[in-house]
Amino acid sequence: MNSTLVISIDELWLKGKNRATYLRAATTHIAAVFKHYHSDKFSYKVQSERLYYTSKTEFGQDLLSALTCVPGLAYISPCKILPRLPEESMENVYEEVVTGLKHLEGKPFTFRAMVKRIDKSFTQTSVFIGREIGHRVLNHYPLAKVNLKTTELVVDVRILPNHVVISTETRKGMGGLPWGSTGSAVTMLSGGFDSPVASYLMAKRGVRQSFVFFHAYPFVGREVIAKIKSLTKELAKFQRQTHLYIVPFGEIQSRIAKECREEYRTLIFRRYMIEFTNKICELSKADAIITGDCVGQVSSQTMKNLFLMDKVSDRIILRPLVGFNKLEILNLAATINTHDISILPHDDACAMFAPKSPILNPNMDYWKNWDKDFDLSSEFSSALEKTEVYSVNLVGDFYKKDEFSFDA
Repeated sequence: MNSTLVISIDELWLKGKNRATYLRAATTHIAAVFKHYHSDKFSYKVQSERLYYTSKTEFGQDLLSALTCVPGLAYISPCKILPRLPEESMENVYEEVVTGLKHLEGKPFTFRAMVKRIDKSFTQTSVFIGREIGHRVLNHYPLAKVNLKTTELVVDVRILPNHVVISTETRKGMGGLPWGSTGSAVTMLSGGFDSPVASYLMAKRGVRQSFVFFHAYPFVGREVIAKIKSLTKELAKFQRQTHLYIVPFGEIQSRIAKECREEYRTLIFRRYMIEFTNKICELSKADAIITGDCVGQVSSQTMKNLFLMDKVSDRIILRPLVGFNKLEILNLAATINTHDISILPHDDACAMFAPKSPILNPNMDYWKNWDKDFDLSSEFSSALEKTEVYSVNLVGDFYKKDEFSFDA
């Protein structure tokens, strides 16, 4: 472990005049992570479009792991900063590289050297320095092998005007865009695999999110709430701060099931969930809705049925999984640690009310007119009033709130 971290920002080169805004969003999120995982004071500076964090105490493994969940970060590298020696000698660099690999002594490993001269006045070439590093490492570690393509370890050396930065460990970050840099959304969270993965993918695109879960009480118990909170806790790692809205929706579902044709139940449940989510967006000033919809996966996700959901929404519905197959979704769920939570069984009122033959090609006249004399406004108001609101920080601590807000 080291007291210096070098962090590179993903996609920064695309942003032109907006680079300062994206850097500010990233450093604010990083500061929040440091607050929870590093008790000592730290400082940072921006140099060559990389962030250099320093502290008097070592940066722990928990901090490094948490930083890999920060949207917008490409790489996180614990490193050493050495002074430039006179006459362009690199002996201190070579010695530090060899020493930094002591934990691999007696073990086989592959490596490559990556050298970049930020200071072009330094006359020794990057190729020469890289070869010298390789020669020294191979001499000290006979089981090591050079691999330029699929290496296990990269020795990163950057030559700056007054010092040299060395890293022998690089962690791949989440990538994408910094949290909150592209707007905000409310994610419709279920207990399944799809919606958590959809949330993760939109977090990578810099979307600040809160979550809504439609709880079908009294037709299902409160046990499912624990599962939803567990999913939210995992997804909170990719946010700086988030909210969870738990909406009592059972009575609304019951009324709809009694009034509409059976084959339309699931579609109409979905319609009112979309309408309610729009209301939450309005109260929390969110720009969009995120769902785990995937074309053709279930009956409510045919092209025509998805189009109907778009028509009833006042905001754009983002569907990052729209072209994924189920295996791809399951693999991503395992990567972000939501798979084993999603697989846990839970009561589902939608399944309880599910029609035997759900509609795939809805009749537009019936869709538009079935609720002509059907008013759910009082049920909506009651559900909104009884909605549980939790603020959740990036380490998964829940705090009960009494208002709709993105504020901590």
